[in-house]
Amino acid sequence: MVNWGILGAGNIAHRFARSLAHVEGARLVAISCRSQEKADAFAAEFDVDPSRAYAGSNAHHELLADDTVDIIYLALPHSLHFEWASAALNAGKHILCEKPAMLTADEMKQVAAFAREKKLLFMEAMKPRFVALYQPVMDAIANLGTIEHVEATLCNDMAAYVEQAGTYHVQPGPGAGVLLDCGTYCASWLEVLLPGTITLTSINGATKNGIDYYADARYTNGSLSARLECAFERGKPRTCTIVGSKGRIVVDELHRPQHATIYGQDGSVQELDMPYEVDDFYGEVSHATRLVEQGISESPIMSLDASIRCAQILDAARGAFEVTPAALDTLAQQEQLLRYPQQFGSAEALELGCAIARLAPEYDRGITAVITRESDGCLLFAWSTDDKAPRNYDFAEGKRQASLASGHASVWGYLEHELSAPDEPLFTEQTVGMPCAGAFPIFVGDERVATVCVSGLHEGRDHEIVVRAFQQVLGVAAPALPCIVA
Repeated sequence: MVNWGILGAGNIAHRFARSLAHVEGARLVAISCRSQEKADAFAAEFDVDPSRAYAGSNAHHELLADDTVDIIYLALPHSLHFEWASAALNAGKHILCEKPAMLTADEMKQVAAFAREKKLLFMEAMKPRFVALYQPVMDAIANLGTIEHVEATLCNDMAAYVEQAGTYHVQPGPGAGVLLDCGTYCASWLEVLLPGTITLTSINGATKNGIDYYADARYTNGSLSARLECAFERGKPRTCTIVGSKGRIVVDELHRPQHATIYGQDGSVQELDMPYEVDDFYGEVSHATRLVEQGISESPIMSLDASIRCAQILDAARGAFEVTPAALDTLAQQEQLLRYPQQFGSAEALELGCAIARLAPEYDRGITAVITRESDGCLLFAWSTDDKAPRNYDFAEGKRQASLASGHASVWGYLEHELSAPDEPLFTEQTVGMPCAGAFPIFVGDERVATVCVSGLHEGRDHEIVVRAFQQVLGVAAPALPCIVA
């Protein structure tokens, strides 16, 4: 019999305990939390000896000192994982640790080394890898040919809930943010599908009070490309899409999947339906129990190295939210490279504007696009998607004024603000124009002749779509802006 203890008695601990009751050869023998009342209630609900319902400031240490406990489920907020994983390993306990295992790859490397030294199991509780659907999806990937692109999206419209509840996800501190919550599941899919070095190429996103609420990170891995998208403040289908040379697979509800669709190159469609065995926790709990029974100290499904790589993927994205002087250098390179060699008139404006319009359907919001000749203020191109209102032309003009004031793309002002005075308001009564993404100077040689403005996309995508259109029209490659922009 494998005896389990739980550190922390929150909602997820209750879900874990209900699933554990179905695992053969396992039983819950101890619980620890701050409140005695809460510990007693948990013990009563799950038939735990009241003497092992540990509570108070020393509760977790008391549980770790309990010789009856073989393995713990670490259900504390993830900012506490490193401290208590280290303590549990030091106490000789195996660990199933709720995701994300650690806040950083450095923390995860330390825990991995300690677990290996102690010959104890440490496994990140990564649900998608332990549900019934996972292996059939892995098997199907072998028939996709050469993998070309992986896209993992987990976006939830839950900001109002987490803010009202005051959960640690949105409280200032090292454990906050959507990347460490929803993004962890996305990183796990990228980790298993993209072997080798995964490099962040760009990120767009949104923050609130310094906490990431939305992230859209792009990566490369040799010839492979990948996208990791997660959100607290918007909802969309929560899928992992694997694109190969012979077809693609779409995994629904990527964080705890039961269904996937395989699309063949020949037009065939195959549905995979694999319900949970008991629930979405059961697979990982059963797996950890069997490993302890068999004396195996590392999971072949969610290895220590896999957890390190997941953390590295998230580290890269989280680090990119900080604006560095390199962002201004990259923007200057874009402006230097994306210039017209000979002329820019009405024909060129139409070509550039239409390139933007053709790219617009790839984004999740509509846009307004305007191209203005600077010699006399004449509009050379003006176009909006059906969902835009007249005020978007005012926004576009505000961005144009910011671009003219700085002599650069309008986002230059935002980048300078983040580097010099990030704690000050971005927009004040003295602000000239809108120092955010979307307006880009059009040069012929060294002469600025026009300005192109896009409004509507947010999180830096206004700038992104303009740069993409320039590259298409001019046939010139330019580096991507490697940081979050307004």
